[in-house]
Amino acid sequence: MKVICAGWGRTGTRSLKYALQTIYDAPAYHMQNILLNKRDAQLWHNIIFNKPSKINWDEIFNGYEACLDFPSCNYYKELMEKYPDAKVILTVRNEDKWIKSWNVLNNQIIKSFTFKFLSKIPYTSFYLQKKIHNKAILGPEGMFKGYKKDEEIKSEFLKWNQSVIDYVPKDRLLVYEVKDGWQPLCEFLNKPIPDIPFFHKNKTKNMGHMSRFIGFTFILIIITVVILLLTIFRKLI
Repeated sequence: MKVICAGWGRTGTRSLKYALQTIYDAPAYHMQNILLNKRDAQLWHNIIFNKPSKINWDEIFNGYEACLDFPSCNYYKELMEKYPDAKVILTVRNEDKWIKSWNVLNNQIIKSFTFKFLSKIPYTSFYLQKKIHNKAILGPEGMFKGYKKDEEIKSEFLKWNQSVIDYVPKDRLLVYEVKDGWQPLCEFLNKPIPDIPFFHKNKTKNMGHMSRFIGFTFILIIITVVILLLTIFRKLI
């Protein structure tokens, strides 16, 4: 583990993921890994709900050189202790733009019929991810401290950013906006600047890729169920 990212989701973490993967030529762990992997969803569910006294972080992060977004950022202090040579990046963003982006994600994706349907199917990654989302982000013990109003959530967002700045040694921390591109990132990591444009993924105005992925998963499940029912029906006749 070379980089621990302590910034919240919707601060450019997906763009930074691709940047770090390019710099280190190795995978970077992002919240979307949980949606794509039931095993990882189960591991995080156990950490968040059962609070084990000792966490085997290598079981999650083996093979990854960086971690970003929720719920990894919730545990940046523990990860700093586990990986003492890793550097810390705090992705930041104007709080008004951040809450607007968060609300788009929440309204277009999390509250969509497809996501709500998939998250009700027991023991799937979507089911576990929804429980993780509610506990680690929205709930009283989560990042939002149970607050519902935009102004209260923005306040928690700013408090979190300041707490990271206060906690992490200055020589180990980069406070970073993805709009600043390669230069401050590569200088901080002592890496050459790649000869490609910086990544700009998952913009608020373009959430279509995530919607398409969830929609594709929904269609795939429906097709699987139909095939299963047809197979059972044929056996019966």
